[in-house]
Amino acid sequence: MTTLEANTPLPKLLGYGGAIPFIGLALLVHMLANHQDVMRHALLGYGACIVSFVGAVHWGIWLATNGKRAAGILWSVVPSIAAWVVLSVNDQLSCLAMAAVLVSCLIADFRFRQLGDLPQWYVRMRITLTTVGALSLIAGTFGA
Repeated sequence: MTTLEANTPLPKLLGYGGAIPFIGLALLVHMLANHQDVMRHALLGYGACIVSFVGAVHWGIWLATNGKRAAGILWSVVPSIAAWVVLSVNDQLSCLAMAAVLVSCLIADFRFRQLGDLPQWYVRMRITLTTVGALSLIAGTFGA
């Protein structure tokens, strides 16, 4: 599979830019005590979007390889289903559960990297972004 080079700036710009809502919403959970539940739900919803996105990457790999990576397409739907389940529960610990789903996606990406499906720069970026996202979700769990 042809991969993007590590110096491709646009995916990195978009990826790291995607950390801003995680950080901002986690801060707002703590800063807006009167709207804490709304901010926590927004953070949880954003986490669900990102989890679904990182799962969808594997659907794209399946398409790009003309269906040669069956494991990837099977995995690609798991994160969005897990996010949906977490959203359905929607209690204070949901952000903590979404952080666990996000970390699980990273662990799966380590495995897909070993199979040659993902470039190393992407996995390195995912480590940073998953750390920021998971810590933001954890911080959102324990608001002011």
